[in-house]
Amino acid sequence: MIRAYDKRRHSREYQYPMRARVTHRGRQTGSFESYRHLIMGNEAFNLRVNVNGLRWIFLGIVIAVPIWLTVANYIFLKSLKYSSTYENMNQSRNLDSASRKYFPTKQRTVHQHIAFLKVHKTGSTTAQGIFLRYGLHKNLTFVVPNNKSWYPNIIALNDSVIPGYNIIPPPEGKTYDILCFHVVYNRLAFEDIMPNDTKYIGIVREPFLQFDSTVRYFKFGKDHGVAQYIRHFLKNPKSYMKKIDQRRSNFLNNRMAFEYGFPSSLFHSFDMLAVKQYLEKLDREFHVVIVSEYMNESVILLRRVLNWDLKDILFVNLNVNPNRHDLNQVGLKEIRLYRQYAKLDYELYNFFVKRLWQQIYSYGEDILEEISYFKLLRTLLQNFCSSVDKSLLKVEESSWSSSFSVTKDDCIEMKQKEMWYLRNVMKHQYSNGTQN
Repeated sequence: MIRAYDKRRHSREYQYPMRARVTHRGRQTGSFESYRHLIMGNEAFNLRVNVNGLRWIFLGIVIAVPIWLTVANYIFLKSLKYSSTYENMNQSRNLDSASRKYFPTKQRTVHQHIAFLKVHKTGSTTAQGIFLRYGLHKNLTFVVPNNKSWYPNIIALNDSVIPGYNIIPPPEGKTYDILCFHVVYNRLAFEDIMPNDTKYIGIVREPFLQFDSTVRYFKFGKDHGVAQYIRHFLKNPKSYMKKIDQRRSNFLNNRMAFEYGFPSSLFHSFDMLAVKQYLEKLDREFHVVIVSEYMNESVILLRRVLNWDLKDILFVNLNVNPNRHDLNQVGLKEIRLYRQYAKLDYELYNFFVKRLWQQIYSYGEDILEEISYFKLLRTLLQNFCSSVDKSLLKVEESSWSSSFSVTKDDCIEMKQKEMWYLRNVMKHQYSNGTQN
């Protein structure tokens, strides 16, 4: 039913009943307009409304325009600053850290006694290069493998250091400063040959990527492809392990945990309580554990713990497999299966990833700024070392370092393989390349 037009329903009194009850001298007015007429005439009322409106508009303009101009100017100056800084850095290869000065700590103890646990297929060759280069420049003494029948750069695959057996004695009158060649961790064995103030450094990598890299390195999947080999292996790992010689099969069973010296019983029967106890032991014994996926962050933390200079920790990636991991060829099912198979490696990895970030955050915001600075520096370093330009890479003074330069010779040295370093260590450490 269509309702008849009701004038009252569309009146101001109906829509605004409170306004309709405004009175003047006890007499009810019909509307707000009636009350307006009692106070002022129409023209005066309209003029006042217009003046008030213009006043508020003008006031809004006065307040808003300077604010927007300030914001726009700030954005423009910041963009100009960053763009010009980036251009200048590319042209002159100089890093500018907002003109902040370097103030080294007065009582700065530089640590030069290092035990680095070089774990297979974790990116450890890149980290090892830092220690090898530093030790050669500082004329430090290395723990050198005594292995003429095996890989000369490996102390032991399944044992720890054994003086008089798998390591060459230090030169007469000297003690070891740095251990950084492949060997299984054993705290007591390490302490027998290293000074009491040694800093213990380790490295870990995401377990499935470490496993994938091991499969590629030993060419287990050369017949049918890596992805297919991994799928078949994880269906029945024990069966596949029997088909592989023991020397290589050891690398497929929680290898990282093995090289960190986990108790052998845990490889046969997983015991979470015993795993946690051993991780707590490693937590007390290792000062820094590098996480391969966070190499830049780890190296900056390392620099602060050792009190080394920024140039000491520069590096370029080494031993990068051109056949990189294509995880798209491996499904989530395989990754979940490997997580069940490699429980020890995952517990080890997750523990030290968490600890890495706890250590980093304990230094506050300054270390995060240094990490960002270092990433930029490494990008410039990578570009400089891969270019044909023979000039210097000049790094200006920053909050974390005094000024220094990188030469093409430095680039060549950073790119050298482990065997090159070993030959130079033997040459400098032992006369004619032989021990005394």
